[in-house]
Amino acid sequence: MAFDPDFGKTGFARDLSRLRFHRLKIEQPDFAKRFGLTFGQIKEQEQARHNPSRALKVLVTAIEMDPDLIERAASIAAARWPDPVE
Repeated sequence: MAFDPDFGKTGFARDLSRLRFHRLKIEQPDFAKRFGLTFGQIKEQEQARHNPSRALKVLVTAIEMDPDLIERAASIAAARWPDPVE
């Protein structure tokens, strides 16, 4: 039996998983890093543990539309506004 990453997933969790796994063919940590998110955010959303914010819904839709543009935007944002050192 083949691995099915969509098994039991519905709604946003299923759509995010399909985008990441089937279309972009990347793992959760790589998806998170590429688009300026955290691994925990992607993991939690794909497991449907939390309802996605409107901002995350918009971001995922934008990634579907033009992943290269969103990757560039995430890189520019990280350089312009780096995370504080903890």
